[in-house]
Amino acid sequence: MSDSSFTSSEKKVYRFNPLYRWYHFGTGAVFFVVAVLMYVEMDRNYAALLIFSMPIALVSVFMIARPLTSAVILDQYSVTNKGVFSENSLPRSSITAIERLHTGKGTLLMLRGNVQDKEELSIPVFLFAFDETWDDWLGGYRDLSSDQPLSLFPPRQR
Repeated sequence: MSDSSFTSSEKKVYRFNPLYRWYHFGTGAVFFVVAVLMYVEMDRNYAALLIFSMPIALVSVFMIARPLTSAVILDQYSVTNKGVFSENSLPRSSITAIERLHTGKGTLLMLRGNVQDKEELSIPVFLFAFDETWDDWLGGYRDLSSDQPLSLFPPRQR
């Protein structure tokens, strides 16, 4: 539906915005320190290590890995939402509608594809640092809830 200004070889990768990136790194570091302190305080008891310290260390690894692996990838052919354990993609040619949903955390974009295949892709806008290229591509679609052109940024002053 929307032809953007992407060249055939261009691929845009959007990562977590700085606020969420630092939140995840900081929280992961705190969980790691807690896991180490718990292990040291329990006199190197291996049962305590497995029961208490290991799950906390695994949460730490997840919190640190999430901003490094999560991304929204926009290329000529598809839109992909990549997470730590999953990757969901939707061909750009099959996108029929985009709906902006306001949740308790922030804005969520629902990209809807072919009705027969029930394809859809959910993108949490509040997590990622999108730019004008994303907004230009998104502007080619209309929001289902308001029937206005989509934009993540305030209108530009001319």
